[in-house]
This record gives sequence, structure tokens and C-alpha cells, in this order.
Amino acid sequence: MRRLRTAFQVLVVAAVAVTGVRHALGWSMTTIEKYCPFGGLETAYALVTRQKFTCAAGELNLALFLALILLTLLARKAFCGWVCPLGAVLEWWGRLGRRWLRFSSFDGWWRPSDRTRKVLQTVLRSVVLAAVLAATWATGELVFRGYDPYYILFSAHGHDVMFWSYFILGGLLALGLAMPMAWCKYLCPLGAALWPASKPGLLRLRRSPDHCTECGACDDACPQSLPVSSVMEVRSGECTLCFECTAACPVAGALELRAPGGKP
Repeated sequence: MRRLRTAFQVLVVAAVAVTGVRHALGWSMTTIEKYCPFGGLETAYALVTRQKFTCAAGELNLALFLALILLTLLARKAFCGWVCPLGAVLEWWGRLGRRWLRFSSFDGWWRPSDRTRKVLQTVLRSVVLAAVLAATWATGELVFRGYDPYYILFSAHGHDVMFWSYFILGGLLALGLAMPMAWCKYLCPLGAALWPASKPGLLRLRRSPDHCTECGACDDACPQSLPVSSVMEVRSGECTLCFECTAACPVAGALELRAPGGKP
């Protein structure tokens, strides 16, 4: 599963990067925004109140966002762990930071309590989400472009990307070395929007106390820093079903994917 996920991430990142470069060179009219599900949420207000889409957002963005909600209800935040190109790059970058700085887990230099992490995730991401939606709905423009690390990274200096946009990207990458996956954990507005659907997601990882040795390898391997070894079932809305915990587990059968009430 780890190899399959990595291969899928590489394909998605390559496809998005090529799309951005082709548009920047004038070889294609397709932008990387066309396939962004968050655009469906950004355009929702304008569609309801003005019966038109916001700026470059369109029917496909809305369809992708609705499909993503359905996927999240089934497979939690699998989109973040398998499909999101920015999430893939930040995960790879975080792994590099762990190796360089010799961190034992994806928490990096600071390991907050579970309660503190949940509060920060809820507050910070909600603030970013509210700010982005309020600005977009008020202006009718995708004003987040110049601040959006996904757009800055993959658009090949696209529309609204300024010189200071690269300082934002550089700052997030620097933060991602000290605190791997910091953007995904604490700032991503799409992550905040998906959380209500991810929390009750059907597919979940369950721990078998008969097989588990409580070695903690799963905790250190989790990109989202979830306490996998201390729960019977991973119910957190932050789980991306990346299966890094199952790959790190030294005992077969200790962690398995199940639907509620179903067999592994």
C-alpha cells in the first residue's frame, strides 16, 4: 500500500506540474485551478446568490468538491493522503526534514499534547477558511491565489503570484522542516472544510490488543501525529488512510482497516 500510494502521489504531482507549466507557456488554456475541489466551495456563495461562478471556478470545481465530500464520508481524508499534490510534496519535504534534523516523529521540534493540537487545528484552520471564503465571496475573485502554496508551487508563476508569494511559500517550507506537515495540520482551509465529513468516515483503522505490542512505531510513522497505539480505533477526522502506521507496525494483524461492524 505504501508503494501504491507513493506511485499515485508521484503521478498526480507530475500531472499538476505539467499542467501548470503548459498553461504558463501558452500551450494550453487549462489551469491547475480547473481540477481544484476547493474552488467548488469558494464559488458556492456566488452560485447561490448571483447564479454565476466565481472567476476561474466552474461546474467541474463544484462537482469535484461534492464528490470529495462523498469520498470523505466513506474514506475519511484519503484525498489528503493520496491525491492532494501539495500534501504529497509537504509530506516528502517533512520526511526530508525528519532525516536531516533527526526527529523521531512528524511532530518535529515541538510535540504538543493531543488537546493542544486539536485546539490549534480547529482554531487556526477555521480562521484561514473563514478569511478565504469571506474575501472570495465579498470580492467575487479568487483572492487567495497569491497566498495559496498549492497555486504558488504549481502554477509556474501564474496569475496573481507576486514576488512576496515566494516568501510565503519559503516560510511554509521552512516551517515544514521544523514542524513536518505544519500546513496540512494547522492551516489548510480545505482540511477544515473536510473535517466534519471525515470525522464520521466509514473506513477506519482498528488496533488488535491481542497482537499489538504497544511499541509506538505507528505513532512515530503517522504523518498527522495521531496517537494510534493508544486507541482501539482511529476515529480522528485527521486520518488520511495513508497506511504508514500499518507499514511501520512490526506485528502482522495489529492494525487493520475495517468498516464499522465489519470484518477486516
